[in-house]
This record gives sequence, C-alpha cells and structure tokens, in this order.
Amino acid sequence: MERIDRARLEAMLMDPDVPDAAIRPYLQLDPLETSAFEPAVVPNTARVAFAATEAAMALSSLNGIARWRRQQRYARKIRGWTGLKVVAEGDSWFQYPFLIDDVIDHLFDRWAIYCVSAAGDLLQDMARQEEVTVAVLSEKPDVLLLSGGGNDVLGGGALQKYLLRHDPALDAAGHVGPAFDGILNGTIGIYADLIERSLAAGAKRVVCHSYDYVIATGGRWLGRPMLAQGITDPHLQREILKVLIDRFHEALVGMAAGFGTRVSIADCRGRVPDSAWFDELHPTSQGFAFPARVILGAVEGMTESVFLAMPEMPVTERPLPAGEPDAAGQLLDADEEALIEEIGRRQAVLEITPEARDTLALDLPVAGTEAVRLPFRELGQTIVARLERELYTLVCTQEGAPERETLRASLSLPQSGLVGVLTTALIGLGCPPFLAPLVAAVIVKRGIAPVWEETCRLWADRLDQPAEPAPVGG
Repeated sequence: MERIDRARLEAMLMDPDVPDAAIRPYLQLDPLETSAFEPAVVPNTARVAFAATEAAMALSSLNGIARWRRQQRYARKIRGWTGLKVVAEGDSWFQYPFLIDDVIDHLFDRWAIYCVSAAGDLLQDMARQEEVTVAVLSEKPDVLLLSGGGNDVLGGGALQKYLLRHDPALDAAGHVGPAFDGILNGTIGIYADLIERSLAAGAKRVVCHSYDYVIATGGRWLGRPMLAQGITDPHLQREILKVLIDRFHEALVGMAAGFGTRVSIADCRGRVPDSAWFDELHPTSQGFAFPARVILGAVEGMTESVFLAMPEMPVTERPLPAGEPDAAGQLLDADEEALIEEIGRRQAVLEITPEARDTLALDLPVAGTEAVRLPFRELGQTIVARLERELYTLVCTQEGAPERETLRASLSLPQSGLVGVLTTALIGLGCPPFLAPLVAAVIVKRGIAPVWEETCRLWADRLDQPAEPAPVGG
C-alpha cells in the first residue's frame, strides 16, 4: 500500500464522501491511550509520512472527526427524507471511530441517523452533557437509540471492584460480590433519568440494548482482572461474564417496564459468534451486524425470523490483529526465536526472583543478550515443548474436562484472542503468569487450526504423539 503524506490524510478525513473503509488502512489504535469502551485512534506512521516539524498528535482529535463526518452525511441525507428519523446516543458500540463498522454504520443506510455518540462515554457523561436532549429537541426523531452501561459495569477496572477471590466452592454467580449491586443500580438509575428527560424533550420511542456475552482473552479489561483474582479457568470466566451480562439485561428490562410501551430493550445476548470478536468488548465489523439486526428488529417491529433472514450488509473488515490495543498483537509480531529466548530468560529470572512468578507481564519487551542466547533459547524450547505437550493432553485426550470443551470451542478465535485463551489455560496447568503469554504466543504462531481435530494432528506431528485424537463426547 502506498505511503501518503499528512495533507492527503487530512483531505480524506475532511471529505465525508470518502468512505471510512478507504481511510482505515492509514489509522491505528493508540495502545497507550485506548481504554475499555474508549478506543483512541491515531495515524499509522508506517503509512502516513509526517514532516520533521509536524507531530502525529496534531491529528489526535480523530475520534471527533469521525463523529463530524457522520453528522455531515446525516445533514445531506435528511433533506427531503421521508423515512425513519433516528437520534443515537451511546458508547463505542455506536461510535467506534474508523477502524470497525459499528452498529450505527450497519444501520445508517436504512434510516436517517443523527448520532451524538462518543466512544468512552459513561452514562453519567451522556446525562451531564445534555447532547441527547438537545438532539431530540432539534431533530424531533421517530426513535431514540441508547447504548450505554458497558463502560460503567465492565470498563475502567470495574471488575476489580466487585469480583471475589477464586473459591472452588463457589459457582459463577458466587464470585460476583455485593459491590456489583451498587454499581448496577447506580447505572440503571442514570439510564432511567436519561430516558425520562429524553421523553420529556419529545422522544416518541426509546430503544436500548443489552450487550452480548463478551469473552475474556487475557486482555486488560476482562482477562487480567479475573486472573488477578485467581480465576484462571476459561469456562468459569465465561460463566461469570454471562452472569454479569444477564443481570445487566434483566435490570434494563425492569427499568424499561416502568415506561410502558414507550421504551423497549433489544436483547443482543448470544448473537455474536466467538470468531467475530475484535477484542474483549467489541465485535468485528462483521460481528457488529448481529446486534445491529436485533436493534433493527426492535425498532421496526420485526420478528426474529424476519430480521435474521435479511441479506448481509457489506462491510470492509480490518485485518486482525493489526492495531490491537493489547500486547497479544505485539507478541505475535515478535520473532519466534526471540520469544523462545525470552521465555528461557524469564525462567532464569524466576530461579533468582521467585516472587515474579505471578506477574502477568503481557507487555514486557521481548529482548535477549547475544552472549547468552544459546542457553536461554534451549531452556525456552524445553519449556514450550513441555507445556505444548500438556495442552495436547488436555485438548486431545482428556474427554469430559470442562476446560477442554472451552478450549476446543475457542480455536476459531482470531490469533490475538487465542493468545489470551491459551494464556489462561496454561496458567490453569501451573505455568507461571510471568511465562504464560509468551508460551501461548509461540504455540499460536506455530499453528492453530479452527477445528480441534486438525489442531490435534498439528500438535501430534510436532510432539511425536499418536495422530488420532480421542473421539468426541467421551
């Protein structure tokens, strides 16, 4: 792909007729500034040339530019428009700038949507800024779409406030501490207040949505807080997150009931395939099509069979894991030999500093010292071979183990997601968190097939194991 200069990028950004998909290759996520439901987008300096006197920070308002472009397209579309008019307010599920086609992108052609959403907004931000009230007063929409609460109950380190320390005697719900009730009740209270003000401003109908069952993949928002509490079993992690999403949905439904038929909830749970998640909190462009259809059905009164049967909306996917905010992408980009050497070096560190064992240092730099490369590399190779053999035993021969079924079901995830899933599995097998993400990255780089039987054959060839995995359902 050609490298462009800053002036060319700015011209593309300021022309609403240039589709986001054409701009997407020249942008990336900022791994330092990106947080839970607040993706921060910056120019990709590998594809955009800046003069010596220029700074990429001059384009740090790309999130705002994305919203401006959408509003410009709305202003042109609304002239003479006779179809459904919509105001949308929400978080990054409604406004993921440039890099992913979010819910509103999927619905924009069908309706005239005036979107005041901003990635990263908490519900209290939406209520305080009063943008939605002003938008309802000025645009007089047929429907108001609201997306919020995910950042309040899952983002910003929220899990660390209410998840309890792992206890094998507790089920998934038992690991959710009483502090969650306070966070959830506060969130729903702000939701109700925001809806009440919107209805008073003239909104005819309000449609909110629940979130889908997010997946912890060892990332900073879900995986690491769980690992910090000793919750390492991927199956238990998914069950806990399901409890949280279900309770959020139930609270939304209860709140909406107080407004009668004027407020409805689009149930987006269980819609996005495991392979269609971009990160721990956001689907991919194709993945967002599923909740978009559920919301479409709720707005237009369609039955599920009707909106699921609609033709797919064309979108342009962004390759993964390029631009991922988590360190998994950095590990996958690293040279395999350097990773193996680093594993050996870290094992040597553990022998001197055992307290480093429980450090989940996903984003430590991969580096080595040339003078001691061979001993570290040999040690690293030994560790990787041993742990890959243990994974093979778990996935390919231990029938009936719940964690085995979770691992098998996760093999179709993007590579960055696989690193997170294998990291938690390796920790469950006794691998120190200090080593686990690097070992997981090496195993993924060596090859993982979407179908577990094929993965077992790949591992069997490398490990000189029997080629035939155990039959399903044993």
